[in-house]
Order: sequence, then C-alpha cells, then structure tokens
Amino acid sequence: MINKQKVLVLAMISMMLLPMMAALGQTTNAESDTELIEQTRQYWDELLHYCLIGRWDLAQDRGRALLDLEPDPTLLLNLAQSDKYADSYRNLSLLEQDTPVKDIALKVMKLVEQGRFIERTKPDRIAAEVKRLSGTTRGREMAMARLKDSGEWAVPVMIEALRDSNRSEEFSLIKWALPQLGRVAVNPLVLALQRCKELNVRLIILESLGEIGYQSAVPYIQEIVENENAGSELRTAALKALRSIRNQDNLAGKNAAAAFEQLALDYYNHLDSLAVPAEQEQANVWFWNDETGLIPEEVISDSFDELMAMRCCESAIMLDRNRATAISLWLSAFSRLEAEGHPQPAYFGEGHADAATYALTAGPEYLHRVLNRALENRNRPVALSAIKALRRNSGQKSLLFELGTVQPLMKALTFADREVRLSAALAIGAAKPSAPFNRSKLVMPILVEALRQKGQRNALIVDGDEDRRNRLRGELVNSGLFSVVVSEAHLGVTIERAKNLSSFDLIVLNSNISQPNLNEALATIANDYRLAFCPTIVITSAGSISTTEKNIAASDFAQAVLEDTPVENIIKAALEILAKNQAIDFDAGLADKYATDAAQVLRSLAITGNQVLSLKPAEPALIEAIRETRPAIQKAAIETVANLDSLEGQRAIATLALDEQQEMSIRLMALENLTASAKSFGNLLLPEQVTQIYNLVSSQNTEPQLKNLAAEAFGSLNLPSAQTSKLIIDQMQ
Repeated sequence: MINKQKVLVLAMISMMLLPMMAALGQTTNAESDTELIEQTRQYWDELLHYCLIGRWDLAQDRGRALLDLEPDPTLLLNLAQSDKYADSYRNLSLLEQDTPVKDIALKVMKLVEQGRFIERTKPDRIAAEVKRLSGTTRGREMAMARLKDSGEWAVPVMIEALRDSNRSEEFSLIKWALPQLGRVAVNPLVLALQRCKELNVRLIILESLGEIGYQSAVPYIQEIVENENAGSELRTAALKALRSIRNQDNLAGKNAAAAFEQLALDYYNHLDSLAVPAEQEQANVWFWNDETGLIPEEVISDSFDELMAMRCCESAIMLDRNRATAISLWLSAFSRLEAEGHPQPAYFGEGHADAATYALTAGPEYLHRVLNRALENRNRPVALSAIKALRRNSGQKSLLFELGTVQPLMKALTFADREVRLSAALAIGAAKPSAPFNRSKLVMPILVEALRQKGQRNALIVDGDEDRRNRLRGELVNSGLFSVVVSEAHLGVTIERAKNLSSFDLIVLNSNISQPNLNEALATIANDYRLAFCPTIVITSAGSISTTEKNIAASDFAQAVLEDTPVENIIKAALEILAKNQAIDFDAGLADKYATDAAQVLRSLAITGNQVLSLKPAEPALIEAIRETRPAIQKAAIETVANLDSLEGQRAIATLALDEQQEMSIRLMALENLTASAKSFGNLLLPEQVTQIYNLVSSQNTEPQLKNLAAEAFGSLNLPSAQTSKLIIDQMQ
C-alpha cells in the first residue's frame, strides 16, 4: 500500500514538473538562439571592421568564425541591408575580386544572396504584397516593386487570386500588375494558360503575355489558335496576343507543333534569352493542379535547358505524333542531361527509364538524328551514347542510314574526339557490312588505331628555340605521363614524325612559331580530326599574352600560358581543357576496352571472310598484337592472323609457337592456329621453322600435348613425303 502511495505521489509530482521543464527548455532554446544571433552580429561586425582597416589576418579569422556558426541567411541579409552596415557590405562585395579574404567574402556573399532568395520567394510575403495592390498609390508602387523582386514566384499567388471569385474587386489590379513582372513571368503563365480551365483567367493571361511580348509564349498561344474546340472568345484573344508579340521571324508560318519544336531547339542550344539567371542555383519547372494551381518543381539550374527542351518536345509530339525531329530532339536532350551528370528530376517519378532505354526503343532513324545533332554541336557524350545504341540495335542497312545527304555514322569516322571515332568504326565493323559504302576505306585504319591503344600518352612540341624545346621535352618525359614526346621546330615536320603514333594527348606550341605562324598552326590542328580535340597549350611571353589569347579565342581546345609556367601546370591546363569539353583522359582502362573490342571485331571480320572491309591494312598491327601481353587481345589477334592469307602472319604464329619462353597455353594456342592457317593457305613458313616444328615432333623430350599439336601442324603443312619418311626412320631403334 505504501509503495502504491509513493508511486502516486511521484506521478503527481512529475505531472506538475512537466510544464515547468518544457517552459525551462523553451527558455534555454530562446537564450541559445539569442546568443547565436548576437554571436553572428559580433563576427559580422568585426569581419567588416577588419576588412575596412586592411587587417586581413584578423578578417580571415572572424570570417571563418562567422561561417562556422552556419548563420541564418536571412539574418545576414537583414544585417547587410541595415543602415549601420550598408556601406561596409558594399565594400565586402568588392573584396570578392582579388584580396586575401576573397574566398571568405564569396561564401559570405553567397549566404546573403541565399537570404535574399528566401525572403523574396516566401508565399506569405507575396500574398501580402498582392493585397497591398488594392491600397494607396504609394502602397501599390511599393507592392509592385516587391512583386517584381519576387519574379516568377509571384505568379502562382496572383493566379490563385484571379481564381477566387470572392476577390473579384482585385482582378483589375492583378491584371495590371501581371505583365509588369516581365519575362520572368512567362514560364508559369504559359503553363497556366495551357492547363487552367477558367476562361477569365486564361483571357487575362493571354492579355498579359501579349503585353510582355516574349517569343517563348508563341507556341502556347498558337496552340489555342489552332484548337477548334476552344471558344471563339479565347481564340480571338489568342490571335490578338500573337499580333502583339514581335520579332517572330524564326516562327513565321509555323504551326504550334513546329513552334514548340523551335522553342525546344532554342532551349537545347542554350539561347541566352531563355537562360536561368547566373546567380540562381535552382530553377523552376512549372506544373498545374486543378485545386492548388501552379506548382514549382525545383531543378538544378544547369539542367533546366535540357528539361525544358524535353517538355517543349513533348508538347510538339502531343500535337503531331509523327514529328520525327521532335522525337530525336527529345532523345538528344535526355542524353545530354545524363551525359552532363544531372540526376533525373523528382517529377520524373519512381522507376523512370534512363535515356539509353528510350534511345534503344526509338530505333536507328531517331538515333542517327541524335548522332548528327551531337556531331554538329561537337557534343562527344551524346554522340557516344547514340553510337552505342546504334551498335546494339542496328544492322548494316540501318548503320548506313542517310539523313538527307549525310550519313551520320560515316561522318563520325572523322569526328575529332578519339572515343567517338573509334566507337563509330567498331559499330560499322561489328555489323560486318556486305556491300561497299562511302568512306569504307576509313574504317580499317581507325580499327587499327583502336587495336593499338595502350593508354600511353603522346605529346607534340613545336618551338623554334631548340634549347627551350628540348628542355620542355625532357620535363614532359620526366613527368612519367608521356611515353613519346615528338619535338620539332615546324608543325608539319612534327606531325609527319608522329604519324604512326596511335594517339595524341597534348600539343604544346610556342606563340612565336613560324612556317606556319600561330594562327595557321591552330587552323591546321582544328582541321585534322586526329588533333582537333587534343588539348593545345600555347606558351607566350608576359608582354604578348593578350594578343595570344585573342588569337586562340576561337578554339575550345587551346589555352595560353606564360613561358615560365611549370610543366605540372601545363598538364593541369590540358586536363582542364578536356573537362571543359566533357572529354576524358584516355587512360589504360579505356585503352584496354577499345583495343579488346577492336581485336574481337577484326577477328569476326576475318573469320567471316568479309569482302568489304579488307584486313590487309591491319596486318602489321595484328602481327604486332600476336605478342600482346593482354591475353584477350593476343588470342583474338592470333585467331585473326590465322584467317589471313599472310606470309608474315603465318610465320609470326609459328615463331610464337616455337618460343620456349612463352607459357605452354600460348604455344598450344599458336600451334592450333598455325594448323588452321596452313589448311587454308598452305605452307608459308621458312625452312628453319619447318625444321623446328619437326624437331618438336621427333624429340622424346617434348611435352605430349605440345608434341601432338606440333604433329597436327606439321601434317597440315602438306610437306613432301621425304619429311614423313625421315620421321619414321628417325624413330627406329
């Protein structure tokens, strides 16, 4: 009984203490928040103070302390906008340029801008400003300024107000305010125009779009004009809006489907007028819900153009299901989205297929369109994905598809990027073409190029100063990154000396070269598909840097550096050029992949006796590959050579079989293929090789399996009976 009473008393005490403890916790949290705010104010104040007097060491210390607090961005915004700090904050923005506190200043400024973004996009703030439109003239002006600051985020709130019949007295003011938001309002407005069902709202949107006068609204308006089910009032308003929008030259005579495709192409081509503001890390893709109205889906700003290109293509395809160009553009945009490393946006939903799945399903014609666009745009990742899909689902006829006067896959054979070029040749070779085709003679040299890939980097140096040229050559060799460095005074001589190299990974030019001069040399490089995607570093003097940079401005693959730049920085600059162009360093792993693939394709062509792609140009490289240290390539090379009518090839296989330093498995494989070669093409061996094989057969010390296969090979040579007689006599006791 006593225990029960104690429990009851304790329970009552606990119930009494709980509210007190909760209040104490709230007090503690409030004190903690106050302390954090004061600490933020203090570090902010001291950061700006020390920047003002040039004490960079102390400014850095306070800046780091401020950032370590992970301060509320809106608090920093309020501090920046306060009368006390407004001037100092402007000074901080200047410190982003080139000062000891540059990195800290950038991070602090970024937080302030984040606070500005949070404030200007708050729905409650926007809703209050929409209400203020109905106030005094001064209040209306201030509200309009705030709504402009909110930009596209103001549109959903204003549209919802227009959908509320209880707020009809505000309609005229909202109608007045909407077009003043300008271009930023177009994307949410056109989506609302397309999806909203209320006539009065759509009429106001059309009038607003006409006043804004921005071309990206045209397809959506044209869609209404062409819709026979739209009412006459709506279509009349749409026609009026169209007439208000000027500069529609690129849309003249186009129906809605074509206009949507043109808009998609503008997004795909990254038209500046459609771009997300540079300071904005996120962008909105707009959706519609009949109950809640406009809904923004945040996406990474760098992915916005591709996603909008896809959406516009979808609208075009909805209007014209057979619009092949829109389908291929959608595939291109999706491929580029993935190639640039962007994840699928959340609105794609669970289980959404990847770009490759859609590409494979679409089939060869669309893939050729994707490939052709990628080649024209010099977009290697998209070109690669299209070629890979073509190889998986296309035969010879499909691979040689003509798009007007162009065969995209043939065009890819001379594309500057090595991986694209090799992939195109491998796709054609794997298809085992049965009839001659344009550029067929290019395929085998490129397959040889692929076979010879070993991940070794090769560099070219062109410099008229021999001492300087030799010094740089030594530094590149000593870096351990380059297997071969060819250096000469003239570009033509350098290229000629390097013509047998399997690849080029770096070109270094001195800006004062002659025969040809720098501009002519850059043009020569750009027009040579083996060199055009190769990072080119131009070394120049401090006094000539601006002129040199001007000369190389047209090249995406050239960069100027000063003549005292360390070799490691030259290599770093080359890698940056590759990254900027979405290219990659052709390392050993990638080289193995392409060399192995090439060996298998060549083997297949040889076994099937392909008459279109002659393996004769590949014979020297295949004979070299017989001695490869990579087993898959060596095996394929041996089998390929065994299927060629090649004197040197048969002898190379025999030499490998007779080499006692080789592993037994390799010798056995060589003997098997020697037998196959002899059966098909007869005895092409040297007399001494015949004798060595005979000795293997006749020796009592030869390993049984080796002896057996040597005997098979010897017999396949179909030698005169005297040889066989000698073998029988030699074995007599």
